[in-house]
Amino acid sequence: MEIIVTISWLILIGLAIWKLPFFTKFGLQRKTVLIVYLLHVAAGMALSLIYTYIYPQRNLADTFKYFDDSKAIYNLFWESPADFLRMITGYSSESTQLQPVYDKMYNWYVLNNKYLYNDNRTMIRINAIMMIFSGGCYYVHVFFFCMMTLLGKLFLFKSFQNLFKEKKSLLFIAVFLIPSVIFWSSGILKEGFLFLLMGIFIWSFERWSDQPKSIQHLRLILLSLFGLFFVKFYIAVALLPGLISVFWIKRKNYRKPFLKTTIVHLCFVAAAVTFHIISPFHSFLNGLQWQKKSFYGLAQTMNSGSVVKTMELHDNFYSFFANVPEGLFNAFFRPFPWDGLHSPVILAAAMENILFLIIFFLTIKWFKKANPKNATYFFFFSSFTLILFTLSGVVTPIIGTLVRYKIPAIPFMLMACFLLWDKSKYENTKFFKALDRIVL
Repeated sequence: MEIIVTISWLILIGLAIWKLPFFTKFGLQRKTVLIVYLLHVAAGMALSLIYTYIYPQRNLADTFKYFDDSKAIYNLFWESPADFLRMITGYSSESTQLQPVYDKMYNWYVLNNKYLYNDNRTMIRINAIMMIFSGGCYYVHVFFFCMMTLLGKLFLFKSFQNLFKEKKSLLFIAVFLIPSVIFWSSGILKEGFLFLLMGIFIWSFERWSDQPKSIQHLRLILLSLFGLFFVKFYIAVALLPGLISVFWIKRKNYRKPFLKTTIVHLCFVAAAVTFHIISPFHSFLNGLQWQKKSFYGLAQTMNSGSVVKTMELHDNFYSFFANVPEGLFNAFFRPFPWDGLHSPVILAAAMENILFLIIFFLTIKWFKKANPKNATYFFFFSSFTLILFTLSGVVTPIIGTLVRYKIPAIPFMLMACFLLWDKSKYENTKFFKALDRIVL
């Protein structure tokens, strides 16, 4: 029965992509969108198999633990619908009456750093709602999460389509074709929901910045931003300086993009310093220090084989800035090929880093000076990449975790590079000609 339900949902979603007019509004052919979706489905299934047979500790794998815990809430849907709604909404959900439900879940009560909010409960609740439609079939949840990822990336692609009007195939590569991004955004993980929220947030912000009186887009901005703060707080923080810079520069007809971007980022730094002085315990430095210690503790508990020795991080700005060069180096260049000898996932990420080095080299070789509009977005893409890579590299000494944490920034890193490519230098190559036929 489970196989029939799983196949039926895959066919239904495929038909929806093929038939619904909605999927034609993103500037891609229907078959391209369908192929991209099926590629994510294959990656999601591969991820589940890897964490079943290569890393078989099911209770430690995010792709299983949210799904497994959600069953306890889902059972309330049939036994006590009122309690189910309380658990889903959070309203009066701390009642002792619900304690037997909590006892069945292993990840509902997790020691979280409230300054870098990263909520497991949101993912458990999402899976519990999905279970009403899936009947508890694991791979149907994979299909749903792949759809969230697809929608998020389609909105991201749509956001910058005009910017890459003559380089559409490069935008397609950055958003849809990076192996590690496909892999980690395709399972029952926070990344799938994260990409959906990011895509809607950036797309609605782009539309609102062109039409500031649009209430509809403003509502979408606030709703998606609210979701980001619940799923991965630091992603929202990393996006805001660049987006605010873009808004200001747009209003001034793209004049002096570097100066305006610098001013906005200095204001954010000044705000962080001020807040640290006023309330050092609640500052982001305290949160980063806590998070790094937490990762080292996790590595010891799990006997992780991919831990690297990094500088100690203290609760002050001198220590933080001293850690930044090492953090950025690790985020950009780790894992090395020899880091992944014990892990196929890390080895694949190391091979991908070589691809990124080739892209950096080609950016130098095919460099073309950006016009003011392209420069504006280059600074935005670079801002988000550097902030997220810094946060990830500074606090994450576990290479396997670092690979996953920097995933949201990789499309932006590549878009920053591709904006600087001179189209006349690469447009006649066979690879890009073939890709153009698929994308256009």
